Amino acid sequence: MCDVCYQEEIDWKFKNGGKSTQTCRLYRVYKGQSTPIKLCHLHAIELFCIGESRFLESHPRLAMSLHANTRSTSDVFAFS
Repeated sequence: MCDVCYQEEIDWKFKNGGKSTQTCRLYRVYKGQSTPIKLCHLHAIELFCIGESRFLESHPRLAMSLHANTRSTSDVFAFS
């Protein structure tokens, strides 16, 4: 299941037809680390077209769920 569709409660199978999810990496979420996320075909294209920062700004529920997964409160999270 697509992480964005899951957070926004969208039926990703209906929206994407028979296409499967892709594992993409976000590089600017955690300092010095990359984060793998699963995206449907449409959200993977959106990430590629608008970039990581604007993608997280347009999907605040995903950004907040990534922020909740941080290990410490001292980590810098630029998208909250």
